[in-house]
Amino acid sequence: MAVRLARESHNDYLPELEAVAGNEFTLLFERPRPAASFRAGEVVNNTFRFLGTVRSGEVFYLFARLDPYEQAELVQKASASVKKEPASGDVDPKMVTRSRRAVP
Repeated sequence: MAVRLARESHNDYLPELEAVAGNEFTLLFERPRPAASFRAGEVVNNTFRFLGTVRSGEVFYLFARLDPYEQAELVQKASASVKKEPASGDVDPKMVTRSRRAVP
């Protein structure tokens, strides 16, 4: 898999690769999903990209750890796409005025 990644990207930089068996997902994820739900190229938890499976006696699931720049970009995109709507108890700071002082 590492050689294939290097050939496809024409780059000698390779991400950190993780190969786990189906019963080892808890090593990477707090709440793992079923193995069948992963799709090639999918980013999981803004931390790993699922590359595919390899059969070597048993099935191993391959993940590439995203570099910090990719992670930051994904987090920034996610926060930009989510618009914060004020909750019922929130007050818009632009609408707050200070009461006037009474002059004797």
